[in-house]
Amino acid sequence: MIKRRVFLVAALAAPSAARAETYPSKPIRVILPGPAGGIIDVAMRSISDVLAADLGQQLVIDPRPGGNGFVAGLIVAAAPPDGYTLELTVSAQLAFPFLMTVPFDVMADFTPVAMAGVATAIICVAKDLPIGNLVQLVEHARANPGKLNYLNPANGTGGHLIMEQIKIAQKVDITSVSYKGLPPAIPDLLAQRIQVGVVSTPIILQHAVSGAVRPIAVVAARRLRELPDVPTMLEQGFGDIEIRSALPMYGPKGLPSAIVSRLNDAVRKALGNADVQRRLAAAYIDPMPMNVAELTTWLTQEHERLGKLIRQLGIKADGG
Repeated sequence: MIKRRVFLVAALAAPSAARAETYPSKPIRVILPGPAGGIIDVAMRSISDVLAADLGQQLVIDPRPGGNGFVAGLIVAAAPPDGYTLELTVSAQLAFPFLMTVPFDVMADFTPVAMAGVATAIICVAKDLPIGNLVQLVEHARANPGKLNYLNPANGTGGHLIMEQIKIAQKVDITSVSYKGLPPAIPDLLAQRIQVGVVSTPIILQHAVSGAVRPIAVVAARRLRELPDVPTMLEQGFGDIEIRSALPMYGPKGLPSAIVSRLNDAVRKALGNADVQRRLAAAYIDPMPMNVAELTTWLTQEHERLGKLIRQLGIKADGG
């Protein structure tokens, strides 16, 4: 009887093992919740060629922006767990359930696969403001309550949560102005209709270098080569409220561990490639290779951290 049970278990496991051994045998579709040309798209295209060569199959990059990332998430959550539909997204997805009604479970409905990297950002102010660092931002806001606005690209993002933490911790009045992403907000920041913004480095760097906006802090592990005089948040004593946008890769729930391991190994190998590192550096993305266990722990801890932070700040879906 025992032998028969062992045989049945082995027989049931065999198809899954066979799929893993032959994986991948066709192109892999990677869904993105952001637009073509956005930071997620740039990150995926930076690693796609090397990743495809390692896996021996083409990667079909499929941007599906819209619905706060729900469109992309739903496609992946509903896909068969065979490794042929993946998603590269941003860590802000982990904050969704604390801010709005979500059509999927951000933790239970996906399988963590790999981590591509973490994006950098720059905190900028309107060029004519007498503000050169974060302490001066707080002092100016305190002396001018309600007169500063900050651009909020979406609730739960670093650009939103960093500013809300400054407001709460420093007891200052800075108004959140909501935009549908960063690009629509940049003209208002340049025209000084918005006074403060935490903006992805590739989007704002040229304006910061030219003086069209004034950079006052870097949201990164180290200073930027192009802005050597602009200190990081940590250097200015604000490191405890820093939030950077990481770029995790997921598959559907139930993705076999052998396929997850194959993909994770390939991504980590790609992140060690010199050309990939050059392309990511050009997009101001720091590679952040993690094995599956490290990634799962990081995502769980970040989910808990963002939930606690959002509850403490009292942030709701419609506004800061």
